[in-house]
Amino acid sequence: MVWLKSLQSVGILAGVLSPALVSLASLPPQLPAPPRDGRISLEFPPAADRGAPARTAGGGVRGENCVEQGATPLTALMPSNNVGTTVAANPTLFVYVPKTNAKEAEFSVLDDRGKDVYLETVKLTGEAGVVKVSMPESAELKTGKDYTWSFSIVCNAQERSGDIFVRGLLQRTELSADLKSELENAPPLEQAKIYARAQVWSETLALVAQLRNTDPAEWEQLLKSVGLEAIAQAPFIGVSAAELLPR
Repeated sequence: MVWLKSLQSVGILAGVLSPALVSLASLPPQLPAPPRDGRISLEFPPAADRGAPARTAGGGVRGENCVEQGATPLTALMPSNNVGTTVAANPTLFVYVPKTNAKEAEFSVLDDRGKDVYLETVKLTGEAGVVKVSMPESAELKTGKDYTWSFSIVCNAQERSGDIFVRGLLQRTELSADLKSELENAPPLEQAKIYARAQVWSETLALVAQLRNTDPAEWEQLLKSVGLEAIAQAPFIGVSAAELLPR
């Protein structure tokens, strides 16, 4: 009968196709394609809370307020716990300064007994952007000690109670022999990733800052990973590319 022949034809066709169907069903699901350049965006791992002050200037400021109202406040480029770990005796820090009519700021570092380690006057341009401050060789951090740093916008040199400031902690640490070996022949971006894995903030940030012109995405991703995406697009103020090189 015609209908019987049709059923037989369907059965034959299914028998021919079934191996192919089984083969396709056994394939693993397709994985997303990796980035074309093969790199992984740089992120800084979460850091433990050390009880450091906030890395952003508070809203209730006494005295004369000399910064643009409603803008992103004075902010330290630090991890969320506001502790700048470093392997350098004379580390570099970065601070976002809002638009201001103040002419200068003050950067200071105190040891764990409240003794001055370093004090510097920083000239301000009035523009909003990221300012770099570096400790000289004459001011040396000791390994394993905690230091308190502060960056104050001087609104009125005659009445310093009106300063707008941020504070945080600095701690010098040491790298293992294995990490030193990894860093020896690594290119700058890979060095930054090695420092990040070791939770060494200052060198991670300084290296990525130096690469910002050629690789801005890594700078933005690093700041985003520590909750600083609001200032990831801010320009550097009064800093040349050569000055961004870590020491």
